[in-house]
Amino acid sequence: MGELVTWEEFVAANIPDAMATAVTVQQYTGSGAYGDTYADAIDLTPCVIEDVRRAVVVQTVDAYGSEHLSSSTVFAPLNPEIKPGSLAVIPWRSRPARIIAVARLLAPGLALPEHQELSLE
Repeated sequence: MGELVTWEEFVAANIPDAMATAVTVQQYTGSGAYGDTYADAIDLTPCVIEDVRRAVVVQTVDAYGSEHLSSSTVFAPLNPEIKPGSLAVIPWRSRPARIIAVARLLAPGLALPEHQELSLE
């Protein structure tokens, strides 16, 4: 087994500085009388963004899920844990995109960087 590498160490060693960036996220907190509510904005850093359109299966209350089209994937540190439904702003876009799915890579005992992948609408 290899030595555990943190996400921050992995990005510093393998990703050029020009590609690592911060992403602003507003955590989804629920729905109220006036619509969806969000926490104050926070910056996730370092993040790596992949601008590729792909189909993403989003968990629903039934066993089948539904398929949505994701415009970008953000690879980010594990903490804080981001919830689907939250909003994210990547540096070259001025408006927020809804996070439609979150995948967490946990690699106990492996020399892989633990991180989360945010699929943006």
